[in-house]
Amino acid sequence: MAKRVLMPGRFQPFHNGHYHALRSLLEEYEEVVLAVGSAQEGFTCQNPFTAGERLEMIDIFLKHEGLRGRVWLIPVPDIRMPLAWTTHVLSMAPKVEAVASGNPHVLYIYKWAGLKTIELKLHEPSRYNGSRIRSLMLEGGEWRSLVPGVIAEYIEAVDGVERVRKVCSSGVY
Repeated sequence: MAKRVLMPGRFQPFHNGHYHALRSLLEEYEEVVLAVGSAQEGFTCQNPFTAGERLEMIDIFLKHEGLRGRVWLIPVPDIRMPLAWTTHVLSMAPKVEAVASGNPHVLYIYKWAGLKTIELKLHEPSRYNGSRIRSLMLEGGEWRSLVPGVIAEYIEAVDGVERVRKVCSSGVY
């Protein structure tokens, strides 16, 4: 069995901070399982991209970087029960040795459940975070440099900036 780690996130969108974390995990693990959370969400201000779009944008990025064979992508819908969520995610993923996250709540729950946890050192978290990137899209700011180039191209191809503007101005959160 491959030495594998789980990294859950919403990836709304996948950004350079995610890439930095992924690269650091791939230095220690043979494979990383990216659990794309809130998979049932899309076309809302907090979750403008659908699970399918997020899987596709990340897959395009992985192919571009030559990482496709080392990263698993799994969509995971929310179940709104934090303790049950841990096993829910694990039931949808291939077997992992550890769970990595920059979110203390996620780490606490998995540690409580008895799993090995890895606290990710977030790379410039005030700069690289989905909320900030979506805010920049909404306000017409410069967001492209905060995501890998192929991700920016994908977002533009699906008219993602306009979608963020529409769903965030419509009051759909």
